[in-house]
Amino acid sequence: MSLFKKENLTTAIRCLLYALPLTPAIVAGSFLFPYISARTIYFRGIVEIALLVALVLWWRYRVHSRVERNYFFIVFSFFAVTNIISSFFSYSFLIAWFSDIERMWGVFTLLHLFLFYLLLRAFFTGREWRVFLNIAIIVSVYIAGYGILQHYPDVFGIRVFQAGAGRIISTLGNSAYVAIYMLFSACFALFLLLKTKTKWLRFGYGIAVLLDLFAFNLAGIRGAMLGLMAGVTVAALCYILMGSSRKLKASIAGFIIVGAAVFFFAFLNPNAPFVRSSSLLQRMSSITLSGGTTETRFIGWRAAWRGFLEHPVFGVGMDNFDTVFNKYFDADYYIYAPSEPYFDRAHNAWLDLLVMTGAFGFIIFLGFVFFIFYYLIKGYRAQKISLAEFLLFTAMSVAYFVHLLFVFDDLNSYIYFIILLAFIEYRYHRNTLFEIGDERANAFGGYAVTAGIAAVAITSVFYQFNIKVALACRRTIDAVQQKNAADTVRVFEEALDYNIVPSRNVVLTYVTQLTQWINDVSALRQNPAELELVQQAMTRGQEALAKEIRKDPANALLYNRQAVLNNIAALLSGDSLFLQNALQASQKSIELSREHLQYYYTLADTYLIAGDSAKALETIQKSISINSQYKPGYYQLMRVYLAGNQLDQAFNVGKILVNMGYTEGTDQILVRLADVFEQNKNSKRVIATLILERKLYPQDGTVAARLMREYLQAKDYDSAVALAKEIKETNESLRAQAEYLIQEIKAGRGPEVLRQMESGS
Repeated sequence: MSLFKKENLTTAIRCLLYALPLTPAIVAGSFLFPYISARTIYFRGIVEIALLVALVLWWRYRVHSRVERNYFFIVFSFFAVTNIISSFFSYSFLIAWFSDIERMWGVFTLLHLFLFYLLLRAFFTGREWRVFLNIAIIVSVYIAGYGILQHYPDVFGIRVFQAGAGRIISTLGNSAYVAIYMLFSACFALFLLLKTKTKWLRFGYGIAVLLDLFAFNLAGIRGAMLGLMAGVTVAALCYILMGSSRKLKASIAGFIIVGAAVFFFAFLNPNAPFVRSSSLLQRMSSITLSGGTTETRFIGWRAAWRGFLEHPVFGVGMDNFDTVFNKYFDADYYIYAPSEPYFDRAHNAWLDLLVMTGAFGFIIFLGFVFFIFYYLIKGYRAQKISLAEFLLFTAMSVAYFVHLLFVFDDLNSYIYFIILLAFIEYRYHRNTLFEIGDERANAFGGYAVTAGIAAVAITSVFYQFNIKVALACRRTIDAVQQKNAADTVRVFEEALDYNIVPSRNVVLTYVTQLTQWINDVSALRQNPAELELVQQAMTRGQEALAKEIRKDPANALLYNRQAVLNNIAALLSGDSLFLQNALQASQKSIELSREHLQYYYTLADTYLIAGDSAKALETIQKSISINSQYKPGYYQLMRVYLAGNQLDQAFNVGKILVNMGYTEGTDQILVRLADVFEQNKNSKRVIATLILERKLYPQDGTVAARLMREYLQAKDYDSAVALAKEIKETNESLRAQAEYLIQEIKAGRGPEVLRQMESGS
């Protein structure tokens, strides 16, 4: 059959590979995690289809291997095997293999990247590499252009998603991803520029290099900038050692010295006009070992190191770092970042390697580093690789490895790292990894059976881990966008019914949606139909969470969300069994992450629902003893005191909150405290509480009006006038009303003013 001719099959595989540079440009807003899910599915799907075609080729034709001296093949093979072994020592085997939708990483994606490398090396020679790199450069120009439009919407009169003057994310969703992608793309464009003699092509490649580097600068990632500077410096030093032009060597040496002096000056004088006028120097001069971002990174890095020491041989498995982070989480994190912490990466790819794959995986990965320079040095000496090529790929490799000190790797950069590996190896060997020989004499023997079984397996994998995952991602977003609860539950259940393996994010999105609905429990109890719907949804959510916990039994976050759902179920039903379940789940989450303060707050909620305010108080006090600087802890303490009717203690904590300047929810809890004091006929405490609230919210007219009424009811006219004067000076919109109040009260008509305020006139 002509369809199965060797030429047709190899052309089909090459065309599929030509489609892969489009991966970074793929964004699907209708998918869960739009910058991750759709493009990963696309990449994996293309690789799987190419593998199917390669199987047909292997079935029909003899294939001769040339892998002996292809060291990246050996290193990558051992690295993949090591990650597979690590998965058996991981906290969660399924997470190690299939990750979650937010990352879509794991051994499964790593194997696709290995296959991508094999396909590049098996089917690309000089011509194919040129076509492939040209496509990649065209895509990079689009992505760079999109990022530039993002940054300058007013200049071009075009507003795209995430437009504004901040760091660009383009189609990649993260500035760090943009930076290293642009650096790789500029490298390949510069390579083609150096190798091309046609003027218009050289001009085009030059434009691509400039656009990519401009977008790289707009991404504003210091780690990538440090990487670029390190790469250029190493390449410059290499030229000084290896180059032939003495003048150029002297110029390069001078440039290095001047450049070092400029950056040293910028670091010591970050506010100098010369430094402030350069975005590059601004970014470099702002590097510090004591900033909030740096401190949180150190916390993650320390957790990774401790995780490695606990699992030094094969690590904890891919994508299991979140368990390590929770276990060794340091509550000092809250000093620098008050939000709930969740690190699934160490934000240092080298430490990620160490903790996830252990010493074995780390050492094997260093084989990539070693053999890059082995190929470049030996290739240069054998005149297979030019000096310009040597310097370019040395600079890019150093830049990438330095960049990895500050970020975790992602699909986009890993794809381009593999392209770099495969291309360097090709430039050294100048042949493919395999040679396709003659047609097999008996194509329907054992090879056919093996190929057929493999084809069925690949097709099944394609459906299970690409098609079904895509459908679940799409339905999850559809569910969030529904306008009523019944439709939301129905569509979420459709997403869950796909029963995908990496389902954690679908389930957590569902749970988040459920918790957002339950704002007024008493109102729900008055609506039997809606109550029944919510209870059914809660049951399904509990079942889904329990399933996730079975997959990932050391995940503290899952136990916490399970506790939250049980707390809500207890409020809705009054069934104490839910409280027992919530108690067990909260205790488990705290056991797994002893300094994660939000987990203590959930446990305190359980005790409050059960009516045990003493236990709730003990729990919150424990959280404050872990980190006494975390403002939300005092908010929780005030809640517990108020729930236990310890009003004086609640008031004193309220003063602490106001002095701390904590505003999130403080207005509501102060109003509740004032209401309770009012019910208890304690006018002085009502006034004192409202004064606290006004101190925190000086522009809030409602608080000012209530405080004015309290002063008038207490016949404290001096304080009422003082308050009116304060309002007149600080709130322009209420100035006329404040002036009227001052005149009326001074005229002795305070009781009349009070009647007017109470009647709303």
